[in-house]
Amino acid sequence: MKMNVLRALLVPWFLLFVMIIAAIVSDGMNFHFQHKYAPYVWYALWVGVATCLYANFATLSKAGIWIAHSLPSALKRSPWGWLLRAVLAAGIAFGFYMAGQTPWAPVIWHGAVVPGICTICLFVVVRSIMGPILVWCSRVAFSRFSAFLLSIPVFALVPITAIFLGNMVFNAYVASRPEFVMVPQARSAAEGEAAKEAPAEEEAPKTEVVAKSELAIEFQEAAKSGKPCQDESKAVQANLIPNGPEDTVYWAIAAMKCIEIKSVVGLPKLAKIMTDHPSAQVRAAAIRAMMKFPREDVKRIGYLIVKRISEKEPLEVIEAAAVVLPKLGEDEAKWTMKRLTGLLDNDKTSGVASHVLVKNLKREDLVAEYVSTNLGGNPTSNRRAISMICSLPKESRKMAEPHIESVVAAIKTGDENDPAIDALECLGHPGFLAIRQEVTEPKRLNKPIAARALAEMDVKSEEPDATLETAVKCARDKDSEVRKWCSQTLGKIGAPALPQILDLLRSSDKDLKEAGTNALNFFKDPIAKQELVKVRAENSGWMANQKKLQIAQAVDKALAKIMSEENQEHETK
Repeated sequence: MKMNVLRALLVPWFLLFVMIIAAIVSDGMNFHFQHKYAPYVWYALWVGVATCLYANFATLSKAGIWIAHSLPSALKRSPWGWLLRAVLAAGIAFGFYMAGQTPWAPVIWHGAVVPGICTICLFVVVRSIMGPILVWCSRVAFSRFSAFLLSIPVFALVPITAIFLGNMVFNAYVASRPEFVMVPQARSAAEGEAAKEAPAEEEAPKTEVVAKSELAIEFQEAAKSGKPCQDESKAVQANLIPNGPEDTVYWAIAAMKCIEIKSVVGLPKLAKIMTDHPSAQVRAAAIRAMMKFPREDVKRIGYLIVKRISEKEPLEVIEAAAVVLPKLGEDEAKWTMKRLTGLLDNDKTSGVASHVLVKNLKREDLVAEYVSTNLGGNPTSNRRAISMICSLPKESRKMAEPHIESVVAAIKTGDENDPAIDALECLGHPGFLAIRQEVTEPKRLNKPIAARALAEMDVKSEEPDATLETAVKCARDKDSEVRKWCSQTLGKIGAPALPQILDLLRSSDKDLKEAGTNALNFFKDPIAKQELVKVRAENSGWMANQKKLQIAQAVDKALAKIMSEENQEHETK
């Protein structure tokens, strides 16, 4: 039977090509459908490929021995003209694609020009290769089967190219529509923040032991019910033992508040747990639970409790003992202060000792005296004194201001966990000025460390104009680390820094452009939202080039963060 075999072979693949591109673009535009239909995408693709292969097999079977009948005579004499045309078409497609990678190429080049040219070139290539294949197969045995097998790798170019071009068209569409990308980005940013916060909500507080065993869970429910649980009394008392499982003993102690138990029975059990149980959390819980009993009864074992305020004990136990003892009387309070004052000179215990002295015993004078005496002293004492500054009330911290240079010199890394950074933040404005001065004219710190310290501070509330001037200058520094941290500071300053950030983004210098992008990664000021939207619109659209798109993409991240926070605030109201 005489028919145009080559055309019949190409038609189903052309239809599949168009359907793939249409599916990718429409699916991308309806972002809320992506997760719903994602599992079926590849199944649909394979069904389409299988359908096209079946159509090709049917066409070749129907053509019989006439598979090359409709082809030009010139092709039957020599295939080189067709093959040269295939190479030329592939070269043209590659040339147009590479032209789109240049900075001057507008979005429409990717959204229409390249896909259109590549589509034409693709089917020219496929047709120019399939023609010689059909001619050759018509001259050998098993011509139809041979033509079918040899056509598979050629037609495989169609779905592969369709997927590539479909994604290109969709990405170009997104780049041309600034408002299109905002909702899904803000949603993903909000989901990311929620995911980070979720585990913290689900975890038990650090002062609690997670109940794992059935008995521990039973005790936990009883302890948190707020109702009497006298029916659990026997089980609770049986598990108040110094060698029991951590979770069971901990929640048995907690359940003591809902049962009736005499001090002559309960206190010895708690005292034994306090001294002998291997878990620090359980021992601390035992000490706190002693206040269930009359104060005079607890005072009888006060000598045991006071021994827990020792550098040999875990911090949880020290804190629990230091909180409970002063409630027993004046003598016990004096013992506690004496012990805690001695622990100020120990690296391990100085933090908890200063905290309890200030918060629970209201003896900030003891901590302030230690800080003023040891600031600027030997490195070890100086480090301990610095770590205590934040435990002091705000008015008592002023005594550390004359030694602020010692605090600055103690900065090791400049990150948020550096005790010296915490101390400078607690000192307020003087601490901020000291760090800003180090960034401008380094004396005691390396400039990258000073820049990092500045980025970790609350820059929005401290002299925004002067801070902006400092950050703008050092964001153009030759050192990449300095640029990184100073650009982060620019982002945290927010709206007042936006013009300077945009200047960095528009710079032809790669390093400055990177600094501007980094600044927007930390930009969350909602006041600048409308200005950011305007900048995004100016640098997007079908005629925007690569340079403008880079600015638009950087602005997208800042807008997504702002919208994410707005959504979270709206949900909490």
